[in-house]
Amino acid sequence: MTLALVLLLGAALISMAAPRMLGPLAATSVPPGVLLAAWLGSIAGALFFGASAVVTLAWPDHAPAETAVEAVVRCLSAVSHAMQPWITETLAATGALALLTITVRAVILGRRYTREQTRLLDYHRDVVSIVAHSRDDGVMWLAHPMPMAYSVAGRPGFVVATDGLSQCLSGSERDAVLAHERAHLRGSHHLIVTTCDILAAVLPAVPLFAAAPAAVKTLVELTADQHAARATSTATVCSALTVVSASTLPQPAGTLGLSNEISLRLLKLRVSWRTRCPKVSYATAAALSMAMPVATALVGLAATSAAVCLTLAQA
Repeated sequence: MTLALVLLLGAALISMAAPRMLGPLAATSVPPGVLLAAWLGSIAGALFFGASAVVTLAWPDHAPAETAVEAVVRCLSAVSHAMQPWITETLAATGALALLTITVRAVILGRRYTREQTRLLDYHRDVVSIVAHSRDDGVMWLAHPMPMAYSVAGRPGFVVATDGLSQCLSGSERDAVLAHERAHLRGSHHLIVTTCDILAAVLPAVPLFAAAPAAVKTLVELTADQHAARATSTATVCSALTVVSASTLPQPAGTLGLSNEISLRLLKLRVSWRTRCPKVSYATAAALSMAMPVATALVGLAATSAAVCLTLAQA
């Protein structure tokens, strides 16, 4: 039971602290890809540790690593072993029921959400294929004077842009916009955003999942901006953003466009676009966002256990 308590506290710490710690970092020089990895690591960690706590409670005899954790928190372990067996069994059954309920809810809402998204995207794809004209660049071009571009998820995904984009932007600015949208497709950003939306619908009361959709949508835009800046230049992307942001044409459902939170995106381009982060940096950010809350929970329980030991010794 001690290991389950550590895992549960770790999941709770991630869920409560991650939005407060990661949210303000979006306006700093920290690379958006690293922040995105930290958000995704936090989400994965909260889900994994919460589910692991239930599995540990239901595990017959001692779960793996239980002995090592009990050695760190000896007094609390002694208290937990003194509890009646039915208490642990009740907690395990309650946790299993909660986990099953969450899983079923996630499956139902996920299927409903993805089915609706697929229907909208298929309809959108059919309409665009009729009215658009394609060029050698593989982009579906619409005859509309307003500058706009967006990416559409699918197999394969594709980019839609208006003729107004070519008319209002220079060639390099247009290339920057298209590079931004292609970065969304290469990075599977639509899938990441959809997953966050589903989790927010399943667990709206959990701060991490409630805050994730808005934060992740911003970070995928910032990440795509970084790719566009490396493909062209930061000045080119900033110029293109300024022009396209003036467009009031709404983005179709299920797409990622180029025209939200412009002030933040311009700031981020100026302070961090030159930073190149290897994949190990993303992996490290994700791992730390998962491991640190659990380590904090273990240290906190160890300190509590030491206090209990001291109290018992003086009694």
